[in-house]
Amino acid sequence: MLSTVFIKSSELVQSQTRQALRVQLPQDLPWVVMPYVDSAQAKATAAILASRAGVKGVLLCVEDDERLGFIRVVNEIFLISLCEYFTYLAQDAFPGRYWLDQAVKALNHSGKGLLAFNDGKWFGKLAAFGMVRRQWAVNNYGGALFHSGYKSHYADTELTLLAMEKMQLDYNPNAILMEIDYEKDKKPTTVSDKALFATRKSHGFEGKVSQLKVLNLFV
Repeated sequence: MLSTVFIKSSELVQSQTRQALRVQLPQDLPWVVMPYVDSAQAKATAAILASRAGVKGVLLCVEDDERLGFIRVVNEIFLISLCEYFTYLAQDAFPGRYWLDQAVKALNHSGKGLLAFNDGKWFGKLAAFGMVRRQWAVNNYGGALFHSGYKSHYADTELTLLAMEKMQLDYNPNAILMEIDYEKDKKPTTVSDKALFATRKSHGFEGKVSQLKVLNLFV
């Protein structure tokens, strides 16, 4: 079962709130962050995430009332946390049984840095919903989880490619987090995020990815 905390992004940017979260929440358990804008959906998702986790942990549900964007919210929580395992997901996630337990066991076994959940779409080739090992993740972007230039899209793609380059990507088909969005295939990606990805890809993400077979996986 997960301990669930609901906060707002307007509170998250306050130093007092950040310090309280760091001190009061257990850092020896996995943390999960879920940015959201739909309160009803977030509450339903949080309840089933908690009941199906299969292991103790912390679930931070952040209402993005300041419209900071998914990427910044995740980065802010990651910078507050000190936990070994950190998971990012969205309000439209639906978990399989023991989803978090399965993810933790997989990374414990493999020793790798990034686990891609089984989202029913990417088959482990992209960590759209993912769990990172802190020791690996903190070295990619100066302590942040994602590159801060992205707002909503492509940050997970870049992170996945960084993991692939160093053979740090793991996948456990039993660690299930499906994305339930009936309009998903009709929605465009953020134009500025796509342009930034293309620019960063052209120079191998600051030289961090050099294998052409990795670079050419996503456009």
